Amino acid sequence: MSMTFQDFYPVEKVAKWMTLPFSGFCLDSRKVKTGQIYIALNSFSQPEKTMQFAQSALTKGALAVVSEVDLGLDHSVVVPNVRHLMGQWQKLYLQVTAPVEAARILAVTGTNGKTTISRLVAELMTLQQQKCAVMGTTGNGILPNLETSSHTTLDALHLQTALHEYAQQGAQFVALEASSHGLEQGRLKGCDIEIAAYSNLSRDHLDYHGTLEAYAEAKSGLFKFPSLKVAIINLDDEYASLMINTAQNNPAQLKILTYSTIQSADYQVSNIEYGLSGAQFKLNTAHSEFEVYSPLLGHFNIENLVASLVSAEQAGFGLIDLIATVPQLKGAPGRMQVIPDGERLFVVDYAHTPDALIQVLQTLKRHVAKNLWAVFGCGGDRDRGKRPLMTQAALEHADIALITSDNPRSENPEQIFADMKAGLDVSSQSVHEIHDRREAIKFAVENAQAGDIVVIAGKGHENYQEIEGVRHWFDDVIEVQSAIDAQHHNTNSAYQA
Repeated sequence: MSMTFQDFYPVEKVAKWMTLPFSGFCLDSRKVKTGQIYIALNSFSQPEKTMQFAQSALTKGALAVVSEVDLGLDHSVVVPNVRHLMGQWQKLYLQVTAPVEAARILAVTGTNGKTTISRLVAELMTLQQQKCAVMGTTGNGILPNLETSSHTTLDALHLQTALHEYAQQGAQFVALEASSHGLEQGRLKGCDIEIAAYSNLSRDHLDYHGTLEAYAEAKSGLFKFPSLKVAIINLDDEYASLMINTAQNNPAQLKILTYSTIQSADYQVSNIEYGLSGAQFKLNTAHSEFEVYSPLLGHFNIENLVASLVSAEQAGFGLIDLIATVPQLKGAPGRMQVIPDGERLFVVDYAHTPDALIQVLQTLKRHVAKNLWAVFGCGGDRDRGKRPLMTQAALEHADIALITSDNPRSENPEQIFADMKAGLDVSSQSVHEIHDRREAIKFAVENAQAGDIVVIAGKGHENYQEIEGVRHWFDDVIEVQSAIDAQHHNTNSAYQA
């Protein structure tokens, strides 16, 4: 069945091209195909390029251009809110041209925990013999086959295309991360999100949102979806009330469930016991009490696990069956990923905000026998205000702080290091500064002693360092293991000599 633009967006003045069949939508003028409709989103940094891209798309055979502003071109129409409509358009187009039963969508938002919760949901579903896709920071696809993702939340066209493809491949569920950018920019419009979970909120992305309040408001947008049936909210977070109020005001009259590790909630955690192999705790509901054995390190991973268990339960699975599979969970790569080496432990984690770093260090403080190390940096071209807060977090919660690089991007690394030390006393012998990240990791490996835990924070799953616009291959996990292997080789060589 062919479709015309009139099927998507009825307008009073009908141009001839609006009644002609077309062959889909495209956002990239370089990839547009003959007969497609090119959507020209306005470039706020370089608005003059919007016109260039639109003209290029028409030259390459685009049937027409849909733009946010008047470009003064033939075969074009202005749709000011096209960002919030194109996801719905793409979904309709794909379903008409290739009908398929859509997968049920579970979404997660929050500053920290999105990646782990969505990954755990997908793992839990898979362990219940259900095909589940996962979409987010560490990759997109049906477990265990993931492809690298360009963004935490894809643009609306690519997101709908991916959802459609996963459904065609037999996915019954999709667990996806809903970023604040994605929610505010309408990338999730067109998604019939059924279950939504909120983890927490702390300082991040203020270079985009401006204030914490605006950032929180963007996150709360997840609970405004008319398709929503269940909202799952971390009651221990200070913005929980905003999320609950937003959910309560949803006309869909959805079910609201809370979880907590410190207070009365629908799902309450108690009797936590920590160990280097994970954690054990009781999970209390209104009707039952469960003993949970988790292989994941960290207090916040208990919160993440509970959010994922509740999400999966609300999708129709028995909580007792889900809990029975918890010991098999792996979690997301680069999220509290442990690299053991004898009597010392190396942990690679994505923590790149002050609050996330504090949580990681506080959690591991419960386990460490001797010194807790924090190896970290701050990204370039991002919120400068959080840089000294990152260093302060390390100074207050680690025994040894090692300041290094973390994606300087186009910014002068010297400025980043100066910002990280601004207003702080870093003269202590327990503070080191090594600008080369590989050398910093080597230093930590060579100097960490038995009983120490070394946290390499900031990059997690990322396998690159971005310097002056170029991404150079770099993987913290591989660098740590390489440094450990080199140290053992040198030790053995010295012993044999």
